[in-house]
Formats: sequence, C-alpha cells, structure tokens
Amino acid sequence: MEHFIESCFSWPTLPASVLLLCICVYWLMMILGAVDLEFLDIDVDLDLDVNVDADISVLQIGFVPLKWLNIGSVPTMLWGSIFALVAWMVSRLWNSPLPHPTFEWTSDPLAIIRDFGVAAMLTKVITQPLRGRFDIVEPNKAEDLVGRTCVVTTSEVTETFGEAEFATEGAPLRLNVRNDRGDVSKGDTVLITYFRSESNVYVVERM
Repeated sequence: MEHFIESCFSWPTLPASVLLLCICVYWLMMILGAVDLEFLDIDVDLDLDVNVDADISVLQIGFVPLKWLNIGSVPTMLWGSIFALVAWMVSRLWNSPLPHPTFEWTSDPLAIIRDFGVAAMLTKVITQPLRGRFDIVEPNKAEDLVGRTCVVTTSEVTETFGEAEFATEGAPLRLNVRNDRGDVSKGDTVLITYFRSESNVYVVERM
C-alpha cells in the first residue's frame, strides 16, 4: 500500500492524482452539505450557431474543441469528474510503476500531455450518450403555443387590449392577446395564430 501511494504521488502520475483528489474532496463536501451542488459547476454556454454572413471570432473558433469534447453539453463537474478518474487510470496503467519523486524534463511533460489527451478522448466517448440529457426544457414556450387554443377572460379582445387563459397541467397561463376583427368577447375559445415577440402578445382569431 505504501508503494502504491508513493507511486500515485510521484511523477508523471502526480497531476492526475491531485486532480482526482480535488474532485473527491468536492463530492465529499457536497455529500456532507458543505458546498452547494452548483458550486464550481460552471455553466459553459458553447452555442456556436453563427450566421454564415457573420464574422467568426477567434473566441468562437477556440470553443469548437470544447464543444466537440462535450464540455458544456453535460454538467461541468460531471465531465470533470469522469475526466479526472480516466486521467488517473490512464496515467497509472500507461506509465512505469517505478516512482520518481523528482520532475524529469526529458520525459514527464510529454507523458502528462499524452495521459491527459487520451483521457479527454475517452471522456468524450463516455459522455457522448449524456449529451442533451441535462438540458432544461422550457415548458410552454411562446412559439409552441401557436396553433393552440385559449379562452378569453376580458370583456373583449381588440388590436390594443385583451387577455386569455391557456390551460396547462398546473395553473393556467395568462396571455396578452390581440385581435384586429373585433369579434371576440369574454368566454370565447380562440385560436392562437401568431406570436409577436417584440411586444410579447399573441394574435388570436375566433374559431
């Protein structure tokens, strides 16, 4: 056991061991309630959908490898935890079991880069099935209500005034609605035909 611990905290396995140890401390503190679940779980927004006519910045190009590795597509700490464990295992299995406490400039840098590079590739493979599983789906998005029906709750619906209720599994949604025909009144079931995002109102028509 003493030899195992010594080899784990010797070069070139030392960086992977320290990283794994930090991850273990984080999860232990979270289990004990010392830290919040979202502590250090940085929300990495790597939405790289750009217009063809737009200039692609250097920053966006730099995010491409991160997106490819699934960083931002799965929770950051989950990705980091898998990466730390895989990096440690790769370092232990690939490198010589004979420990050397002093850093060797001729071999250790390349070994560390190799271990972390292989770990990053394996982490991508492991996390690939998790892509999109943690995305927050916004219920009842405005665009999804187009083509649905709601019930008018105000005395009338005009070009400048009107409200309606859209039934959901929970409390009904109160919508600002508009109608340019003036033939909609309280209690009418109306069809949502369009959503004006600039004014956050729905255009409706009588069914």
